[in-house]
Amino acid sequence: MATRVTRITLLCLLLLAASASFGNAIDVGVYYYPGWRSDYINWKDVKGLPGSRSAGKPWPERQPLLGYYPEEEPWVAAKHASWASQYGITFFAYDWYWDGGKPEYDHALKNYLRVSSKVPLKFCLLWANHFAVPKVMKEYDDMVVYWLDNYFNQASYYRLESKPVIFVYSYDQLETNARLFGSSAKSLLARASAKAKERGYPGIYFVTTTNAPPSDALERTLLDVGFDAYTGWNYVESKGAKTEDYDVMVSGYLEAYRAAGQTAKRLTYLVPASPGWDSRPWSGSAAVVRSNPTPDKFVTMLRGAKQLLDADARSPKVVMIESWNEFGEGSYIEPTKKWGMAYLDAIKKVFGSTTAKKAK
Repeated sequence: MATRVTRITLLCLLLLAASASFGNAIDVGVYYYPGWRSDYINWKDVKGLPGSRSAGKPWPERQPLLGYYPEEEPWVAAKHASWASQYGITFFAYDWYWDGGKPEYDHALKNYLRVSSKVPLKFCLLWANHFAVPKVMKEYDDMVVYWLDNYFNQASYYRLESKPVIFVYSYDQLETNARLFGSSAKSLLARASAKAKERGYPGIYFVTTTNAPPSDALERTLLDVGFDAYTGWNYVESKGAKTEDYDVMVSGYLEAYRAAGQTAKRLTYLVPASPGWDSRPWSGSAAVVRSNPTPDKFVTMLRGAKQLLDADARSPKVVMIESWNEFGEGSYIEPTKKWGMAYLDAIKKVFGSTTAKKAK
């Protein structure tokens, strides 16, 4: 009996220790844009090739360390996942599109799933509901069933509070699209969670992205819709003129963090961060530009994000970086020939407890 009690006591202590550890841990999530197949136009834009949106203007500083890779090849997913996990990234949130009957642009995610058992990197979905969306309730239900059948059952699917996580790009667009088939955003989220519960999950952990600054009013609104958390997508225009130094973007994010620290915290805030923004390869003269981004400036932003997370005793604690590879928009941490591993080193420096091994 004494041995059994001792084992039970030890188990309880281990569980308490694990719980305490979770409370202090910060997960690092990074959005992944699956736009770099060899047959897409996007590499042509970055190269400035004829017929592209940036004809005659190349952007060589954005060339990946892997070169202008064919994202449809599994080796690309394997290298990306290896680098990310090696430098302390917890999960990729893959941009995910639904055309009403099947997913689109899911080649990178499929390749990740082929290699996921070999790397300690988790994944989840960012439902890009501003692009291709369900037009009738059956299409929405089919989409949720697809999540259940193909993703939530994966051991590497990222969860919060034991629920599989789904990021929703736009809650406003969700409401608009829901009304087209006689529903509401609130009903759609509840409907999806109910389907997940039928399969034995405790629900779905829905997170919306927004560029509105944190506030009590925003948290009340999103809580009423049924979201479990919210995060900023990219506060690129929160401060300054159309063209500014990246320093202005850093200070804008730090102001957003201060605002988040002052809310009543009715809703969990997954703290956003961004390495920059310059969408001229895609938008030309209409682009918003935050010039002169550097890894050191990014460290300043990340430290502000960590300070906000450390000050909040609640869990979960997550920082969301936009993004791994938005080369067309100038928002990327993927290793490049200009910066090497410096942006990944920045993440490891702020959120990791050990120095990353040299990338191979």
